Amino acid sequence: MRIRPFEYHAAVNLEDALSELDEYGPGVKVLAGGTDLILAMKHKTILPSRVVSLHKVGEMDFVRKENSTVRIGALATHFALSRNALLNESMSMLCEAVSLIGSWQIRSIATIGGNLCNASPAADSAAPLLALDARVVIADRDGEKEMPLSSFFTGPGTTALAPNQLLKEIVIERPNAPSAGCYIKLMRKKAVDLSLVGVAFQAETDRAGEKLTRVAIGLGGVAPTPIRAPEAEAMLTGLKRNEVLKALPDAARAAVSVTRPISDIRASAEYRQAMVDVYVRRAGERVVNALLKTGGN
Repeated sequence: MRIRPFEYHAAVNLEDALSELDEYGPGVKVLAGGTDLILAMKHKTILPSRVVSLHKVGEMDFVRKENSTVRIGALATHFALSRNALLNESMSMLCEAVSLIGSWQIRSIATIGGNLCNASPAADSAAPLLALDARVVIADRDGEKEMPLSSFFTGPGTTALAPNQLLKEIVIERPNAPSAGCYIKLMRKKAVDLSLVGVAFQAETDRAGEKLTRVAIGLGGVAPTPIRAPEAEAMLTGLKRNEVLKALPDAARAAVSVTRPISDIRASAEYRQAMVDVYVRRAGERVVNALLKTGGN
């Protein structure tokens, strides 16, 4: 499959990239890792007149601690994130999720910003980031603004980004109490497969480690966008850790109630919903047991 000819520009910094988007408008596509864009161009589902590469924009490739937050540059690769010591220490669920994306070759070049901007309902990084209450920083030539990641996704394959804007970074508040989390992905095969269902479960206890003060459940692959399960979260918040295990079946059913999965060649909607029930219980048990054993991260 041949790619239709296009103009190419390698931006040297963020300002240069934003200038390109401002000048050339909606016909421009941004190239980060390129693992999705290049395939779409080969299949002619995306036909940009101009491609702006971000490969030289090193200022967008970072993970750093800043006050009470962890900030992740949009060009950080999945491989780098999966191995990052800071993330593994305080939010290992995200490392777990990105380590399941594609093959090691894909993870070495694909970026977290690209994964989010592609806006697949099954994006593996999205569910854990939603459960971590992540915010995104959007940049254009007029400046920057933050918004909750939950407001970033507007539909399958669509985001709140305007044609002249870039996703610059992701901001996550670090847990300030004992916490634990996990991500479970249902695949048809053991490696290099899209998620049929992805469940991210994050919990935080009080200082004494007796009650869950925060529960967050992110779901992928079961609605037009990645979503949270607020009713299920509310049912578990405030419970003692041993009470959570008894309440998990009801919470899992509440999580299923917010899903709107489709039926396709890979799985039926009914099967996806059944697996949300199973995986919310399984993830919740894993997180509660981790809190009981270790007191959290």
